[in-house]
Amino acid sequence: MFRRTPRHAAAVVLCLGAAAITLTGCGSSGKKSGGGGSHGSKHYSVAFIPGATGVAFYETMGAGIKAEAQKLGMSYSTQGAADFTPAAQTPVVSAVCSRAPSLLLVAPTDPAAMRPAISRCMSEGVKVVLVDTGLSNTSGIVSSITSNNIQGGEAAGKVIGKALHGHGQVSLMSLSATATTQVQRLEGAREELKKAYPGISVVSTQYTQQAPTSSETTARSVISGHPSIGAFFGAAEPNAEGTAQALVATGKKAVNVGYDAAPPEVTLLKKGEISALIIQQPAREGRLGVEYGHDALTGHTSQIKAKVELPNVVVSTAQAGSASARKYYYTGTG
Repeated sequence: MFRRTPRHAAAVVLCLGAAAITLTGCGSSGKKSGGGGSHGSKHYSVAFIPGATGVAFYETMGAGIKAEAQKLGMSYSTQGAADFTPAAQTPVVSAVCSRAPSLLLVAPTDPAAMRPAISRCMSEGVKVVLVDTGLSNTSGIVSSITSNNIQGGEAAGKVIGKALHGHGQVSLMSLSATATTQVQRLEGAREELKKAYPGISVVSTQYTQQAPTSSETTARSVISGHPSIGAFFGAAEPNAEGTAQALVATGKKAVNVGYDAAPPEVTLLKKGEISALIIQQPAREGRLGVEYGHDALTGHTSQIKAKVELPNVVVSTAQAGSASARKYYYTGTG
């Protein structure tokens, strides 16, 4: 499990109504290693394994990885599984590592279950950088790069608390009960609600599958079981989308806060069917991962940070069409 790091100065701020939410974290060193993908006569390659395929967050991250790899003269490849599960991801890691890339960027789907496959990869001499999600045991890992997930969850709790005026019921959704990002986001939301909005109770925590239809079915069930539900927070990309579909279908009015900024989510945000999104910087994560991996391969280890948490951005429906918000939406092009 990632440890929490000290909070630094404000990094990215967007106003939500009359209030401003500031999320902080540590970013890139801003220092690029010299040279290209070849060190002497050796050519370097980077492989990327996302948590799941067909996800705008990972597609945008992959575009950032590819761009940085090309900049450094490295070859790039990617392979993944459709399901965000260790059972689906483990054989992908094994297959990719059998091709002996110089550098592997991987988003582990479980902090413990994915360690053996990744360890075998490292034992073959492959440098490994974790992106997005992490491992409990990071021994031998070049760097772990993610968003500041605790603060992202806290920001969601703040949005919900203000929207409900401090009173009501909330349901939490996630893709995984163990993936580090998911655990931390829900933890942050719970902490914020408990600390600042004790009149709001979390009445349900649900885990869904990758498809938005799973979140829709789950949200419908929550609405049926808790008719007074006032808000939903989804810690993963498909959660808010599925919840929006459930709210429209049932005619239920509720605050709907989600994570990420895939095109379908942005469309729903602009329509007001999603109230606010907590947005990450996936292309930046990917670029930094390649930078650190290349530094490790070329011996510039003093430039590498073992752990990085990048800031999130909060965007509400009222801000959805602004230029300051649009630059953070996921495009799949980095």
